[in-house]
Order: sequence, then C-alpha cells, then structure tokens
Amino acid sequence: MAERIAIVDPGSFILPYDYQLVKALAERGESVDFYGSTTRYNGEFLEAMRSLPGVQVRARAISSSVAARWRGAWAYVNLLATLLRNARRYAIVNLQFSGFWPVELLIFGLLRRKFVFTVHNAVPHGFALAQHPPTRRLASLARALVFVSESTRDDFMRRYGESFRAKASVLPHGLLPVAPQQGTTGYSVTMKPRSLVFWSTVKPYKGIELFGELARAGEIRRRDLSLAIYGAWAPEMGGLRSELAGLGIAIHDGYLDHAQLQSLLTQDAVFLLPYQQASQSGALYSLLNHGRLFICADVGDLGAFMRRFGLQGLLLKDRSADAVVECLDFLDANRAAVALSFNRAQQALRWDRLLAEAGQAYRSS
Repeated sequence: MAERIAIVDPGSFILPYDYQLVKALAERGESVDFYGSTTRYNGEFLEAMRSLPGVQVRARAISSSVAARWRGAWAYVNLLATLLRNARRYAIVNLQFSGFWPVELLIFGLLRRKFVFTVHNAVPHGFALAQHPPTRRLASLARALVFVSESTRDDFMRRYGESFRAKASVLPHGLLPVAPQQGTTGYSVTMKPRSLVFWSTVKPYKGIELFGELARAGEIRRRDLSLAIYGAWAPEMGGLRSELAGLGIAIHDGYLDHAQLQSLLTQDAVFLLPYQQASQSGALYSLLNHGRLFICADVGDLGAFMRRFGLQGLLLKDRSADAVVECLDFLDANRAAVALSFNRAQQALRWDRLLAEAGQAYRSS
C-alpha cells in the first residue's frame, strides 16, 4: 500500500517554501520524497531537508543556476522517469511548480489518481493572456488543486472557470525563515525606522519606481530616512537601476548570501513592498517570520493579509510618497497595536497549524 508523499519542484524554484512544507509533513508523521534540483542558491535548505526524519531527497542538476537549459531539461526528464518508476510507493504526488510541461502532461496524466497540483500563480508572471494553456491542462489532470492564498484561488477561478472549485482547497502561505534552522523573531514596539528598504528580486511588476518619488520627496528627507534596494535586477530594468542610483538610492544588485541577509534583517528599517500586481509574496512571509515591519501595496494576498490581521493602516492607498508617509505616521501612532497584530499573524501562520487546519489535500484518506 502506498504510504509516502512525493513533492516535486523541478528547479527547486521555491526551496525555502518546499522545506517548510516537507518539514511540517514530516513532523506530522508523513514519509516524504522530495524531487528537485541542486541549486546555486538556497542549497542549505536542500541539505537540511535530507536530515528530516522519513524524508528522502532526489535531486539532479536541473536549475538554470547549475545547468544549461538543455541539460536541465534532460535531467528533469530523468527525474520524472524515476518518479514514475517509484509511483507505487506514493499515495500523493504533488507538483509545486511546472518545469517542462510537455513531459509533465504525460507523467502526471499517468499518475492522475495521485496527482495534486499546487497553484502559486494563475498564470506565469508577465504572461499576457487570461489563460495559460499548460496550467489549465495540468489543473484538469489533477485530482486536487491546492492554492497558496485565497487571492490566487479567486484569480484562478475568474480565469479558468468555476468547474475547478470542487477540487480546490487553500493551504495558506506560511512563515519563511531565511535559513532552515532559524526560529521566529517576535515583534517589539521600540524600533524607530532609519531607512526604507525593498528586498526581493527586482522585476517590472514589483513597482520599484516608487523609490524614485521617495528620493525626491521633501518629507522623506526631513525624516532623514535612507533608501535602499536589495536584490537581483531583471536585465531589462537597467535604465531604471541607473536612474535610481543617480538619485542617491543604495542599490545592492545581486543575490544576498546568508550573512548579508542576516545583517539586513537586523537593520532598523521599514520594508516596502510596492508591487503593482502579485498573487502573494515570499518576501512578506520571510519579513513576518523575522519580526520586520513592512508596508504593502494593496494587491492580491498582500492586501488580504493586512486586512485579516487589522493592519490596513500599513496598506498604501496609492503608489505615492504621500501614501508611504501616511503609513509611517500610522506606524508611529500605533506602534504597540501593530506589534501585537504582527505577533498574532506569526502564530496564525505557523506551518504545523496551517497543515492541521487546511492540509486536507495531503491526506490520503
């Protein structure tokens, strides 16, 4: 009788998320096989996963950070062949992210009675059409769909139709420590911000243009707030990068190693997530885990998160320097209440709690 759960993330695209999910399943007593890639980034999560009780890791060089595209594709085909050979071991086969859909449609079509598809985005970032055909086909094959936020589920239903709702569930995004063994840092009421910081990969939809207005805003200068952007920039955004650097914004273009990230997360900073569109943000759940204050644009799961925990005062009314200042004023006037609300959010979004309350897709019976 099949007893194990297979989790598949071909490029180890979301390894910190994978690790927390696998860890929570293992702590619940499940036996898990993780199928993914070796990776240049976040490799410590892969190593930590190997030491979890009842967990086996099967990783090949698939990620573009460690392999040329054609080699990665061939390695993924071989990884899926291993998955298929071991299929009788599994009660559930969960695809977290699509990596090479022509082969995935074949393999998961054969495994459709076991197949659970996690939807992180209704369509890939930057995809112009309302529906992404490979996503629709994978969703049609799956026996169950798992959405990482209600916003993602609702967007998916708008795009693909209500016929998918009967097999859909939401397992909300949980806390994301930036290192495998780190715990949760509670919020205090004493911190006075000295900077406004963006931290994440820098892509066109992230709304980073707002930092240009902040650099020109007299009120930001009056408060003596420095501005900084941390994260690897998309190549097509080189012009904006130069413009913002010319305005005196500190640009740290590249992947932050563990020590750099730990240093950033101890600064007296308010983090700004000015996204123009987003299903959810892994950065938000890392900042939450580490007790960092943040202000969000009112999009997708970001807005829903703030409303759920009574933090509407930290939602941008628009993408302007004035709106940022208004949020800073709210923070200053409600420091103790904000800390209390963030601490409550940390407790609600522990992985063990989420899996117990909303992990039905990972139960075989």
